[in-house]
Amino acid sequence: MKKTLKILGSGLLLTLGVSSCQSDSVSVSDPGSSLVSNKIEVLIDSSFTISTSSTLSGPIQSRTTTQLLGAIHAKEYGTLRSDFVAQMFPSNDIEVDNITADSLKLQLVFEKEAFVGDSLAPIGVEVYPLVKQLPSPIYSNYDPAAEQAYDANKLLGSASFTAVGVSVNDTVAANPYRFAYVPMPDQLMDGILAKYKSDPALFNDPYSFQDFFPGVYVRHSFGSGRVTRISNCRMVFYYHKTYKVTNAEGVETDSISKLYNYFMAMAPELVSNSCIDYQIAPELTAMVNQGKSIVAAPAGYDVKLTFPIEAIIQKIRTADQGALSVINTLTFNLPAEEIESDRGINPPDYLLMVLSNKKDEFFAKNQLPDSKTSFVATYNSTTKTYSFGDMREYLIEMLNKEGGLTADDYTFTLTPVSMVTESSASSSYYYYYSSSSSSVLSGITPMIAMPAMVELLPAKAKIKLTFSRQSF
Repeated sequence: MKKTLKILGSGLLLTLGVSSCQSDSVSVSDPGSSLVSNKIEVLIDSSFTISTSSTLSGPIQSRTTTQLLGAIHAKEYGTLRSDFVAQMFPSNDIEVDNITADSLKLQLVFEKEAFVGDSLAPIGVEVYPLVKQLPSPIYSNYDPAAEQAYDANKLLGSASFTAVGVSVNDTVAANPYRFAYVPMPDQLMDGILAKYKSDPALFNDPYSFQDFFPGVYVRHSFGSGRVTRISNCRMVFYYHKTYKVTNAEGVETDSISKLYNYFMAMAPELVSNSCIDYQIAPELTAMVNQGKSIVAAPAGYDVKLTFPIEAIIQKIRTADQGALSVINTLTFNLPAEEIESDRGINPPDYLLMVLSNKKDEFFAKNQLPDSKTSFVATYNSTTKTYSFGDMREYLIEMLNKEGGLTADDYTFTLTPVSMVTESSASSSYYYYYSSSSSSVLSGITPMIAMPAMVELLPAKAKIKLTFSRQSF
């Protein structure tokens, strides 16, 4: 049955309706002067369905300086523990003349809301020097102990911190960042200063610098109530200079200036990695075994999705014979349901929908969505949906594909991701996650920054095809 609304205007009969049109073939064209018939139909069809299933994501590769530190156990979610390893970018501007070295500290930078769990729970950290180069690519199941990447007998320093109460360099209440500090040994400070004096050119080459200082292993040592998203980790060098000054009475006294500089910091040009151990809760596994579509991060569950592109193409090609069709839009909205958790674990902010056979390539090449093989949806907490926008380019690509479609053309993976942004004012030496409006999107990575989980509801998915048909 066909329901239509007829609108007359300027000599053009426009018929809007939902129709099951039958035709043997259709040609695709851009709308324009070629449409000269006196009858155009705009057809809308939202009868398409999808099929989905959860699958283990396996180890993931992160290409960002944002790392996860801590441990947490949450109802329905499971137990997550994460340490991280990082190479460090050297500073090529260190003041060494006429100074007195005071101390060296490892600085952990994090946003004040960048944690899941108890804000008052202390978590402990230990810092060790790496003794071998980190592999590239590197994955979330990398085990520094099993790989003998660090010397457990050479502890550089240890400390504990909470998510609130870290106020060093935080005199402005609006400052969005917090800092935790781990004291480093004087021997490390003295060794870096000596190397800079004897071979300053080494500090101009971050890759050769790794032979001198391969990096650090930051290990979660105690506490299981919180995980924190670390935006950057930096070595801060504190020193002072003494000046002779003469006061108004002509008396010469000493004046001391206390200063600091960064010896080195994490940077996206180098290798860093969250070493993740995620034990999925039996309750979550039971939901998957019941056929529910569960997404869990990091390194938990993805969802495989079969997109009904063949049915969509068939709908277009069964339009009336002798018609000229133009694709207007193809939209895809996927409802979701939040999973209750005693730790407030939320749905992932972003889902990447990428052809399954191109997923590894997407991350390895640091690609951005192209609206043909990959799409990104933002979670709308009001409507509880992920909207993947307009998939028109993908549809046209499939319509024009020669040789017919295969499963690789419509089998997608839905996986949680993080948007990597770079502040336009930040130096590449001290790169960090920034949520400010001045930031630009520089990449998309698998989500390692926070624990997340959600149930997708494929039975309620809405795929809407809108196309125009001109009858001759």
